[in-house]
Amino acid sequence: MNKISLNDGWTLKGSLPGGKEISVPAAVPGCVHTDLQNAGLVGDFFWRDNALLYRAIEKSDWLYTKTFNYDASTENMYLCFEGLDTYCDIYLNGIYLASCENMFIPHKFDVSKHLKCGENLLEVYFRTPIYAGKGRKKLLAAFTSERLYTRRIQCTYGWDWTERFVTCGMWKPVYLLKDDGNDIEGIYIYTVHADESFAEIHAEIEFPADEPSQMLDISVFDDENSLVYSKKMFCNERKRYIDIQLFNPKLWYPNGYGKQPLYTFKLSYADKVFTERFGIRTAIVVQKPDDEGSEYYNLCKKLQKTEKGEPFDRNKTFSAFSLHINGVPVFCRGGNWVPCEPFVSAETDEKITELLELAASAGVNMLRVWGGGIFEHKHFYNECDRLGIMVTQDFLMACGTYPEQDSRFLSHLYSEAKYAAKYLRNHPSLIWWTGDNENATEGNETQEKYMCRASFYKAILPALKEFDPHRPAFASSPYAGDFYASRTVGTTHNTNFLQCFFKYAEAENSKDFKEEYKDYLARFVAEEPTLGAVLTISLMKIMSEKDLADENMDMFYFHTKGPSSAPKKIFDCTLQMAEKVLGKFKNVNDKLFKLRYIQYEWVRISMELARRNLGFCNGLIYWMWNDCWPAAAGWALVDYYCLPKASYYSFKRGAKADVTSIDKNGDEFSAYVSNVSSESITAKIKLVFLNPDTSDTALFGEKTADIPPYSSEVEFSFKESDLPTGYIPIITAEYSGNKDRSFYKSGCLDIFPAEVEFTKTDEYITVKSQKYIHCVEIEGDAVFEDNYFSLMPSEEKKIHYKLKSDSSPITVNGYTISGNK
Repeated sequence: MNKISLNDGWTLKGSLPGGKEISVPAAVPGCVHTDLQNAGLVGDFFWRDNALLYRAIEKSDWLYTKTFNYDASTENMYLCFEGLDTYCDIYLNGIYLASCENMFIPHKFDVSKHLKCGENLLEVYFRTPIYAGKGRKKLLAAFTSERLYTRRIQCTYGWDWTERFVTCGMWKPVYLLKDDGNDIEGIYIYTVHADESFAEIHAEIEFPADEPSQMLDISVFDDENSLVYSKKMFCNERKRYIDIQLFNPKLWYPNGYGKQPLYTFKLSYADKVFTERFGIRTAIVVQKPDDEGSEYYNLCKKLQKTEKGEPFDRNKTFSAFSLHINGVPVFCRGGNWVPCEPFVSAETDEKITELLELAASAGVNMLRVWGGGIFEHKHFYNECDRLGIMVTQDFLMACGTYPEQDSRFLSHLYSEAKYAAKYLRNHPSLIWWTGDNENATEGNETQEKYMCRASFYKAILPALKEFDPHRPAFASSPYAGDFYASRTVGTTHNTNFLQCFFKYAEAENSKDFKEEYKDYLARFVAEEPTLGAVLTISLMKIMSEKDLADENMDMFYFHTKGPSSAPKKIFDCTLQMAEKVLGKFKNVNDKLFKLRYIQYEWVRISMELARRNLGFCNGLIYWMWNDCWPAAAGWALVDYYCLPKASYYSFKRGAKADVTSIDKNGDEFSAYVSNVSSESITAKIKLVFLNPDTSDTALFGEKTADIPPYSSEVEFSFKESDLPTGYIPIITAEYSGNKDRSFYKSGCLDIFPAEVEFTKTDEYITVKSQKYIHCVEIEGDAVFEDNYFSLMPSEEKKIHYKLKSDSSPITVNGYTISGNK
């Protein structure tokens, strides 16, 4: 099989808004928007509200042309497009080849009769997708409904976290392929059994011909390239099934639970060689029912009675949702992954690696690839394999009533599922499939019809059962229970309850934020919303200093998207929550800090809640991990420029093996230590009472304790009357060179500047203070070992860091609280 790249030498032709005809060089992979930008015909799409100036680009049709020379045999030659976005007609030497209308699958055409020796002309005519639904039945959807008829990326029609960028082009490579028909159609490798002493692996090899009549040479190599299995066999069947037994195997574990060794399967026959990487691991989702009257059963009944439970949760019985890898229970923590560029052809391996390495460093072990995006580039899944980041993969529908009664639409979904299954099934990081995002929130297993039921059961699941039958697949996300959005069975999305967040944020008199958040506890949260601003250094890339000081915050609103039909803007919620929890804004700098720090608190509270309830809650996946465009104060934990937000450091702290927390029920306090690892941890635990105003401390208790694997235990209990006036409780746990600290303060957390001493070298920053500092914030274009941490009186801490740009200044700011507010 020989490939000849056709990526270079393309020209884009068309009309700019206003009618000006243009002809400019074009990039493949690429798209119209980036080609126009590279040609200097449009400016920075991300600066201030420039995106509005260039939106009319989406209304035009465009032509891509290329001439190329070919001087070999034209027999068995195919023209291959790995990704076409989206509606287009393809011509070779003036001869019509095909029309395409699906961005998510590759396209391959036999051009043996049309390819010429000498000069050839290739033309691809793209039609704008924005009129695809014109004249068709109006469908219900979040944000905009025109997207529902088009099999292309959904979020860039505009979402509550990215601007509208509807483009077209060849977003993946184009090439000529010499295909003699004697190559395999796929290798499927999966684990049947695995433990520390023995693993059984099955491999299925599929040939295109009925009788390949080949001697096959099979080899398996471990992660150190040592041969661990070999076998020769004759094959003249369409499919060949191979059972492989490996002894003392190296098992693949998620980040934080073990290593990620990868094996190589090598197939040789005639003069052909094919290889596939795989990992040895089992993955089982355990959904054990709760016993009636048990602690978990009663907690579920309590959650049902909350405002978040009553509309959605009609479950009569309850059950866990717990992932076990190689028999080990795993606390799944991470975020939702969205395309890291609004023009997905602009995604680079380097940016994907940077985002994923930041995730692994923070303790992320699961990312959910969200259904309004794409099947990510292969590099994404390879890196997740390497880093131990488990992946749950949505199929590509989100928040709408898709035309699933249309047989053509279902045919597209089947093709996508077949492609995705064969594309991704050998990755050990891929844990389960999901039919869509939030289309079936009001569905259940007894209903004859609910949104996208037919899409899953008539198109997606049949393809998965044929091409990847050994991996779990769920109809939607969220999934299970009655309704699927319920929190006492299966997975849930706490984003479904945003109206409750908005209501709480604007209420003048309401309960403590920490108490409010207890109502959002669930068995497995596949979307946990959290909002906060990016650092000033990132804001300055998309707005001016004048914009930062603007009392109306117009550019913050523009770069913090939300549904235009919503009664409340998402950024309003962030502003209100920041003031409600952290105190009234005193000036611009105070406002910007609190808009950052509120997301730290949001993640801290939610993560500590999940860790205290470990076993009841077994997964917390934040909405969202990364940004698709430069948001000012959005959902992501890492911003568009790959710079960690305050919430990133909060997540990193909450994802550690041992985490402390303090909870209050009535006048009773409980101090917890939670261990999510698979091994017992011995920790030195200390509880003190601290006066933040005077920095005086009083020891309540100190001990050494063994924290069992996958457990959460109360280490100290005390009454409110034990706590002196103006003091707050602080618990610290030290283990294996690590330390975790947490606090509890009733009511709001009115935070204000305080002095902190620091020194800086090229490798680390040392901070110290004679008084209690509640938050040390280190700002700069850098990734810090830790950030937004507290300092006890006279404590000194050394923080290593890595600059992203050499010229970036680094500043250190201290903030503290009062025990009397």
